[in-house]
Amino acid sequence: MIDIHSHILPGVDDGAVDLAESLAMARLAVGRGTTVQFATPHVTNRMEFALAASVETRLADLQAVFDQEAIPLRLAPGAEVYPMEGLAQAVAEGAPLTLAHGGRYLLLDSPFSSLPMGLGQMIYLLKTRGVTPILAHPERVMPIQQNPQVLEEYVHNGLLLQINTSSVMGRHGEEAQAAAHVLLRHQWVHFLASDSHGARARRPGLADAAAELAATYGQPLVDTLTQENGRHVLDGTPIATTPLPYTPPKKKSSWFGRMFGRE
Repeated sequence: MIDIHSHILPGVDDGAVDLAESLAMARLAVGRGTTVQFATPHVTNRMEFALAASVETRLADLQAVFDQEAIPLRLAPGAEVYPMEGLAQAVAEGAPLTLAHGGRYLLLDSPFSSLPMGLGQMIYLLKTRGVTPILAHPERVMPIQQNPQVLEEYVHNGLLLQINTSSVMGRHGEEAQAAAHVLLRHQWVHFLASDSHGARARRPGLADAAAELAATYGQPLVDTLTQENGRHVLDGTPIATTPLPYTPPKKKSSWFGRMFGRE
């Protein structure tokens, strides 16, 4: 399986603190079905573009250690980028922020308290430059938990979504878990990823959440979320989307309404 979101690079953000933890994360990822792991350190402002520029070299060094330790995990470069002014232009000018450094897909971060300001304009600017944005962990964003319909216009305009394994497993609370399933039912989700940060908490691996989703939605969807779309990102090829119109949840009937025919 291909995991497009992790913080496995040692000592660059709030992910792996050192090489030992990166090695432990890699072994956990492989043990839970991952064959390709994207390293996507946080890039929160333009000053951190220098960090993004160093990812490929850091990744090559880490891959050499994995190979030496006979850990069968292939690493791929990327970043988790906070939407910021001038981002689309920076990507168009070659800033090394896209996944696989292919210039085709960009993983966008989001604050948990609100949707990024100007998200619609950001999607438009990126798409006009041939870059498809992927919004990381939307199920953890409070306004989306409260009203998933706020995403409808964006997904119909080409925004892709990535949900976290930890949300599927209920580790971020009932609201995140419920929101993830709403997005899945509407065919708005395109990736399942670990967003792993360490070897103890927020651990790598896709297998447990994948099995959970397969039992509910079927194996073909899980294969799309964990294999096929990840290969499209690696190859820089288009991802097919079939988002459904948003359908509000049905209100639960009350005893009073059923008794007097008012519902």
